[in-house]
Formats: sequence, structure tokens, C-alpha cells
Amino acid sequence: MTDWPRPAGTAGDISLIRTNLGAARADPRDCPLARSAKARPLLHPEPSPPWPEKPLENFTLRVLMDALDMIECDRLPAELVTERIWLTWGTLGRYGPPAHPGLLAWTIAVIPLYLAAREADQRSRRLAGAPLTLPVRDEWVVQDKLSQPDARGGLIYEQTAWGRRYAALDGSARDLWLLSFGAAKEDRPDPEKAAAAYNAACGRPCTGGRGAQYDPVQDGELHAGRMAFPGHVRVIEFGCGDGAFRQLLELDQQEAGQKYAADARLVLARVVDDSRAVPGSSCADCKVLAGCTTLVRGMDLLPLAPPARHTGRRSISASDLRAYKDCPAKYHLMRQLKLPDLRPERPEITRGRAVDAWLNDRHLARPEGGCRALPGPADPSSWSAGKWRLSGQEAEDGAGMLAQHAFVCPLEGIEDHERVLVQHQLACYDPGLDLVIIAVPDLLHTRGGGWVWRETKTASSRLWEGEPLLRRYPQLAVGVVMLAAGVLGGDLARSRVELELLHADDLAFEELDPSRPRVVTEAREVLAEFARPWIEDYSFRAAPTKRSCHDCEALDWCQPGRDFLTADSVPAEER
Repeated sequence: MTDWPRPAGTAGDISLIRTNLGAARADPRDCPLARSAKARPLLHPEPSPPWPEKPLENFTLRVLMDALDMIECDRLPAELVTERIWLTWGTLGRYGPPAHPGLLAWTIAVIPLYLAAREADQRSRRLAGAPLTLPVRDEWVVQDKLSQPDARGGLIYEQTAWGRRYAALDGSARDLWLLSFGAAKEDRPDPEKAAAAYNAACGRPCTGGRGAQYDPVQDGELHAGRMAFPGHVRVIEFGCGDGAFRQLLELDQQEAGQKYAADARLVLARVVDDSRAVPGSSCADCKVLAGCTTLVRGMDLLPLAPPARHTGRRSISASDLRAYKDCPAKYHLMRQLKLPDLRPERPEITRGRAVDAWLNDRHLARPEGGCRALPGPADPSSWSAGKWRLSGQEAEDGAGMLAQHAFVCPLEGIEDHERVLVQHQLACYDPGLDLVIIAVPDLLHTRGGGWVWRETKTASSRLWEGEPLLRRYPQLAVGVVMLAAGVLGGDLARSRVELELLHADDLAFEELDPSRPRVVTEAREVLAEFARPWIEDYSFRAAPTKRSCHDCEALDWCQPGRDFLTADSVPAEER
């Protein structure tokens, strides 16, 4: 018996425990049980699910990393590698699914940015008289083997750090470059930086690691500079979106160990030990799901036939479905691959984010009397909330929306014993579709034994009576389906889903009753209508229209969209 109980519905060896930089980040929305199960790579579901078919590459950086290996390690010309990316649809001779054309375009745009950043960094080292670092394919792994299993059942501990690795010829220095999809991050969490530096300082070159422990490279198999533990290490951040890079840490061997002990050791220990189940986005790739009793299940949550091809468990949200409806390519590139949009955000979107952030802060504080009891922005023409700042007309409109919200703030008159959850992630599972439905309501609270699900939206136009409410705002349909499925429990007859639509000088308010079968049926049918083409889509081709392509976040990587807009701008007589 170990301190970490083996989850129901799993089998396999738990003596190998492996952590990575993702574990060091310890995202509060991750499920602790899913995270600790992932740290045991030999643990697997029992019975094992069918092997999924992956129609498209879903790891955003795989093509980029393979291409950079060919350029930096195999010394192939960048132009030749770029040509091969297109010819092989991103597989570059590796067995695996092809990549979406948008991902290929994004990857090819990033390659020269990364190579230029590396050249600039090495040029500065040369000027400073520091040794240059050369690319290596080595997997650096910190490995600790115990003589007997500990209280967790662990016998072998491994720590890895995914990134691009470089070492000085004489072994005196190592660099670990961490890549972000968008702009270079100003900083990363201290535990993540500490774990990265420790890996670079103390990791040994290893091979293998898939389905087994890593095998350290033996002395003599690599030259001394690759085998040596470095005197100094650097952790460097690179932004694929803007090409910027910055040094996050530079430490000697002793400092790296001290920083790891101070910032990362306890964080990783908690990740490995925690067995609490918290349903959410982690459910999509969790190997413990089959035996999880916390995740609410419901057959036929959506009245759909299972997809013809088994592509593995998937997750979907209302935002995903709306993005897919706009354009399948946009959904795949922005929602699945999470490619960045570096264009300036539209003013009305920034205004909506600022209003949301202001209300979230107020609701988290749970003011007595609700938002009506608190003043709005001191200067309505210039104010900020979170990381968003507004000025001029957008600020004044946003301040007006906050004033309108005060009239219907759900926290006014709420009793002290009632629960209030702000931006709380929820999930439910349809086993027949192997589909996890995800939602993050703006506000949840109990009242009189039921749950109230509040969605607050900002808008410049009024509700149009010709469009059904659930179809206009599918997040309301998700709320109805989840409450009816019992995701939050409580008295369903006392529960409701609310829409608060804010304007600068007015508001609209609507309620939906999830205890009424007709409302639930309509909500399921609306979601099924959105999801039916999505669930059978395996290519996510662009569907250009004037409305969807204009200001599309994925337009930079979408040739069909750019071609459409170019053709649309040419007068008919000139075509």
C-alpha cells in the first residue's frame, strides 16, 4: 500500500515517476489526479482504449522542432527544409499524421525568426568572450534511482525539460531555450524556471523514455563536452510570434541546485502526491477517466451519432463550437493548436474583457449588497481592470455597462451561507461520443438550494427576436445541459441559467429553466446542430466568407482566406 492510491480503472507500474516543466507550472485549473497520474508514465487505463487515429498533427511545435533539428543538427539548408515541409505535409519523413496547411505556413514563418534569434544570442556571447553553445539532440534527464520503493511506490524518479538544447564544446555551459507560441513571455513561474535550470545543470544525456525509463548515454558514446555537467547554464525564452528572446536565468551549478530546492522541489512533490479529482479541461487526455467518480457522465448529452473514425477522446466548449461555425480552419488553428494572434485587439473586445475583469474582481470580493453598493470607475473616461486599460468612448461605454450591471448583480441580498464561484471550470462527459464538454461560467452561486448560472455579455446591438436565444448564445445551452445532467447538484427545480446582456445605457435579462424537459431538449438539439459537422470533420478546411475572414485571427496563416479577400476586393469587371 502506497501513499498515492492507484486510481480505479488503471493498471501498470507506478514505480517510475517522471515530471516535466508543465508539472512545475502547476496550472490551478489542471486536475491534480490527472496530473499525478501523468507523472507515472507506465500507468495506463484498464481496459486499454482503442488506438486513436490522428487525422492531423495536433502538437503545434512538432513540425518546427523537427525542422530546426534538420537545420541545426543535420546542417541542412533552411530553404531545403522549408521545401520538404511543404512536400511532406510537415511529416519530414517521420511516421505520423500530416499537418494542417495553416500550421505549415506558421511554422515556415517562425523558422527564420528563431534562427535569427540564435545568431543574435551567439553574436553577443562572442563579443562578451563567452563560449559559444552548439545545438545537440541530447535529451537531458535528471534521474534518481532508489534502492527500494518509497512511500509513493516510486523507485525511479526522472525530471525532464522540453525545449531546444545547446552545449559548449568544452562542456562548460549549457543553454535551454523555451518556446512560446506567441510573443516572448515577460516571465515564467519561478518553479518552472528553476526546474528548467536544474535540468540543464544536472541532466545527463539519455535515450529512450517511451514506455520505459530513460537510458543514460554511456561514457565514450558522446564527446566529453556533451557528457560533462556544465559550470554555467542559461534558460532563454523565445517567442514564436514576435521572434523576441530574453534570458530568464543564468546560474552556476550550485546556484541551479539551490534555486531548484527553494522554488521547485515542493511544487513537484505536491504534483506527484495529489490525488484530488477536479473535472475540467484535463479530462480530455486523462488516463484515469474510466474510473473517475467525480466527473459527471450522461449518455446522449448531445443527440448525435458517434463519429465514424475513432480519433480519441475530445473536448468541446461553446467558444469552440462558435469558432468552428465561423470557419473550421479558424477553429483548428486558434482553438486546437492555439496559434497566436498578434494583431491589435478590436476595441469592443478589449472593452468586454475589461468589464469582465472588473466584475470578476468585485464578485470574488463578494461585497455586501452586491455591486450596487460599490462605486464604478473614478474616471469613467479612463480606467483599467486586470491587464486591460480603456480610454475615451470605449471607457465611457464600459463604465455605463458596469452601472447597468449593478441593477441586476446576483450577489445583492445573497446569504452568507450561499456559495459563490467566479470563472469556475466545469466538465461533463458523454461516454457514447467519448466527448468532454467544458464550460467556464462567468458566475455561479447557490440560492435556496438550487444553482444559478449567470452569463454576462457586453454588446453594442440589441437582442434580435428572430434568432432563438440558445442559438445566439450557445453557452446558455451548455449551462442548461450541464445543470440538467447534475454537474453541480442541488435542487434542479430551483436552478436556472441567466443571461445578462449589457449595453452602455440599457440591459437585457433572460432566464432559462433547466428543470423543464422542453428547454433541455432544445438546448441539446442546439448544441448537436453546432457539433454535428464538427464531430465528423477530419481536415478542418477553410470556409472563406466576407464576414468570417474579415479580422480573422488565423488570416495570416490561411491562404484560402487571403485569396478570398483579395478576389473579393477586385471589381467584378476586372476579374
